[in-house]
Amino acid sequence: LLNIRGLSQSGESGDCSVRDLDTGLMYISGSPEWCFQKNLLDARGWERWVSNSETEDLVPWSSPTVEHPMHIAIYNRREDVGAVLHTHGVWSSVFAVLRMDVPLDKANEGYTGIIPCTDFFPAGDDRIGEVVAEALGQGYDWALMANHGAVTVGATLDEAFEKAMLMEHLCEKIYFTLLAEKNLGMLFA
Repeated sequence: LLNIRGLSQSGESGDCSVRDLDTGLMYISGSPEWCFQKNLLDARGWERWVSNSETEDLVPWSSPTVEHPMHIAIYNRREDVGAVLHTHGVWSSVFAVLRMDVPLDKANEGYTGIIPCTDFFPAGDDRIGEVVAEALGQGYDWALMANHGAVTVGATLDEAFEKAMLMEHLCEKIYFTLLAEKNLGMLFA
């Protein structure tokens, strides 16, 4: 679904997880290195890594995505979150590479504030989880991972997907708005 919706251009990047709000169990994408999933379209339910809030490995036949510490950090910070989606959409990735917060008022769609961009840490570094969870702990349901990708959260996976699609739309529109403002400013300066 990430690939179909344009949130993973290769089909091999990004990951997702859901948390059972009753039991606290977290079902996190398996690592493509070990499982049959070479494209997220091929993912199977049994390839999910399952853990609890103590991060115990509850399924010995699975290994988690390298970004699993980020998913766990978000769940530990936000009790209301039932799903986490990590994407590599084109437009959110542009702002992530620029290491730039996205100024939502530039979309002129009634949104205010920002989509925050976190500090940079290499993929799989536990500190990514800390900075993303901190950004999402500020009341945001979306954040950019500097030089990497994006994260959205929701009560359900469908809600997290809707937010990711909205974020891509807003990032594209805002990118072109900023570009036009800069170019028009140079023309009329």
